[in-house]
Amino acid sequence: KRSDTEHIRVLIQGRGRENAEAKDSKWILDRKRLITPESASYEEIILLNENGELLEGTQTNFYVVRDEALITADEGILLGSVRDSVLRVCRCHNVNVELRPPTMDDLKHASGVFISST
Repeated sequence: KRSDTEHIRVLIQGRGRENAEAKDSKWILDRKRLITPESASYEEIILLNENGELLEGTQTNFYVVRDEALITADEGILLGSVRDSVLRVCRCHNVNVELRPPTMDDLKHASGVFISST
């Protein structure tokens, strides 16, 4: 059983979904194409937009903590209910939230990174 502080491995590759605003059966087929022998040893694959910015995982929302701010994409992703809860908790605790796709530079200088899912 995984502890709350244990790290997971993610692979950064692939493009975001065509219709990120809705869960659809086409995404299940598209997602299968991302699963390769190389990706099998990772718990999640983080998808990129056309600018190389980090969007979301194949089954998760993705967040970067940098300079005391939470950074997460607000477009090109499925706006999950757990993500909404994370953002509400941030507002309640006066955590600065930047609704934009995290960049590789954000990732390089991050003090934390996490994913969420139902």
